[in-house]
This record gives sequence, C-alpha cells and structure tokens, in this order.
Amino acid sequence: MRLKILGFVLLSACGLFAAGAEGDAAPPLPKRTPRETLAESDAGPPLPERNPMRPATPAPAKPEEAKPVAPGDQPTVAWTEEEIEAAKAKCKELLTGDPLDYDMLQPIKEGICGTPAPVLLRSVGTDPKVIISPPATLNCPMADVLGEWMRDTVQPEAKKLFNSVVVKIVNASAYVCRNRYGAANTPLSEHALANALDVSELVLANGEHITILNDWPKTVEASSAPPESSSSGTVAGTATSKPADKSTNSGAITAAKAEPAVPPSLPQKEPEQDLKSQFVVYLHDEACHLFGTVLGPEANAAHKGHFHLDMKVRKKSFCE
Repeated sequence: MRLKILGFVLLSACGLFAAGAEGDAAPPLPKRTPRETLAESDAGPPLPERNPMRPATPAPAKPEEAKPVAPGDQPTVAWTEEEIEAAKAKCKELLTGDPLDYDMLQPIKEGICGTPAPVLLRSVGTDPKVIISPPATLNCPMADVLGEWMRDTVQPEAKKLFNSVVVKIVNASAYVCRNRYGAANTPLSEHALANALDVSELVLANGEHITILNDWPKTVEASSAPPESSSSGTVAGTATSKPADKSTNSGAITAAKAEPAVPPSLPQKEPEQDLKSQFVVYLHDEACHLFGTVLGPEANAAHKGHFHLDMKVRKKSFCE
C-alpha cells in the first residue's frame, strides 16, 4: 500500500514540474530569411539623434569682393628729380614767348594723380587779355595749346560774328584727382593728370555771355499731325468718310474718298539760326584739330553744359 501511495506522489510531482517548465518557456522566434540575416549583419550602429539645443554649424562666409580704391588713396610714388627736371625743361620750351600769365607750381602727386611740373594759368593773350576764371591748374602742353586755340580760333571768329573779342572764359574744371565721371570703376580721368580743361562760358568785351548749355543748337521736334477738323468730322491720319448724302432727284448715295494716312513726324535736328550757336559749334569743331579729345553736348548728358578739352594721345582724334 505504501508503495502505491509513493508512486502516486511521484507521478503527481512530475506532472507539476512539466507544467511549470512549459509556463516559463519563451515564445518561439520568428523565422528569418537569409537576406534579412545578411542585412542585419552588415548594418552599422544607429546614428545618434541630433541635439535640438545645439546650434547649427554656419556655412563658411564668402570672401568679400575688394572695393575699388580711389585714385588719391592709392600708394603714392613721388616724382623723381629726373622726371621733374625733364617736365620743367619741356615747359620752358613750350611756354617761352607765349603771351600767358601763369605761375609755376610745386610737383603734384596724390596717389596715381598729378603732374611733375604744373602751372596755374591765370590768363592767355595780351591784346586782348583773356582771363581764366578761376585760374586753372594744368600741365604745360595743355596750357600751350589752349593759348593757341584762343589766338587762332576763338578770337578771329568772335571778331567776325560779333565785332568783339573774348575777354574771359569760365573754367568749369581743371586739375582734380578722380576717375572719369567721378565713378569708382572707370579709368583715370585726364583731369587727374592736369591734362584737361572744361570750358562752360565765354564773355565778350561788349558784355555778351555765351554759354555752352544755353547756346548749343537744340534738337527740336517738327510739328505733329494737324489738329482735328471740326468742319469735316475727320481726324488727320485716319481713313474716314462723310455721312451719305441722299439726293432728292436721283436718290444716289455719294461718299467722300478716304483721306490718306499722314506718317508720324520724326524728331529733326534743326540748329537755331543765331550767331551764338554758330560760334560755339565752330569753336567745338576747330578744337578737334588741336586737342586730342573734344567732348561737348553731343557726346553725352554729362557734357551738355561744357566743352571738355584734353591732350591725351590717341590713335586718332576723338571729337564729339
């Protein structure tokens, strides 16, 4: 009897052990394909998430473009003694005997501007004496040719047209250290080398004032199409017909012929026929035979009020 009871207890214990083992077992793993297994084996470690509190790294700044340096702010290299002596010798050669009232100035050197032997020109000629107002700082070749232009071109034409002579010319600009038109990226102006003079006005002995701005021939437009006619009911330049005219005798209807279109008028350059205009045009054109460059109102808007005269050596004369 005892053996039966012991066997029963053992069988019960084995059953409980088996049931506990089954309850603790982990769930079976899913089957994996060979491709998934290979992908997992090749994958690297996961990247850390970006810290939202950390500022983003700024892109490298682009280098700033170098700003152009004004002529007067560029490195200055002084004139050598040889350059100064050669320029003074040239002045003596050109100006000796000329009826010019001038003072020799110290060499000018501002950055890349200046001239080794400038003069302050106060007047040209003696009978008559033509005042330069204000006095102009120029190099000697420019002063020499200016005197020639006044003597051989300006005075004879003034006597011919006005029976008078020029006694003053207005200096709008002479030496000034700048680029052309005062811009930052344009070439160096001849004014920066004391090699140019701007003339805006001439005054005659009889009191007449002649200005480039007011006396240069103007561009005028021809008259426009004729105004609308109230009597015919037509507008010039359009094809129209009169209302039908019913005749009491025959009942015939007649219509006026269409008027031909009038072509639009184009601007026409018509020089004003006065002596002052003739004078300034003549001075401009004759200056082209003496100076290297002559710019006036026909060149551009920047020269509408003066003549720009300079001695820059070019392949051919530049005259506008």
